[in-house]
Amino acid sequence: MKNLILSISILFLSGCAVFDAYNMARFDNNEYYLVNSITTNAVLGKEQCGLLTAKKYVNAVWHKSNEFHNYSSAIPNNEETITMSGELIKITKGLHDKYEQEDYVGKAYCEAKFSIIIKNSTKIQNVVGGKPR
Repeated sequence: MKNLILSISILFLSGCAVFDAYNMARFDNNEYYLVNSITTNAVLGKEQCGLLTAKKYVNAVWHKSNEFHNYSSAIPNNEETITMSGELIKITKGLHDKYEQEDYVGKAYCEAKFSIIIKNSTKIQNVVGGKPR
């Protein structure tokens, strides 16, 4: 009797894991490309902080973050990535707005914001890259 209950429990629990994996959004090359592009532009932008050329990377990160959010929002069963991309937009919007409102943005502020963007986009990249294929 114990073996029967144990067997049923194991089948039920593993069945739930299979069901969850089946309902999870699959790996998407375009989604991964977009978040990789955000990370890459943030790394390059951080190197330009304190220079006028940083604004080019700020705009690129802002644009790609919006593109990533819009793209991931259209994928069914992708709630985790949608939430993370929404949070990333809030961070990139802060940096973008600062560069739109002021002629000069301090190097320390720029580097701190880009560091946060790099950290978050790398985490998102790991999540997106870890999806089942």
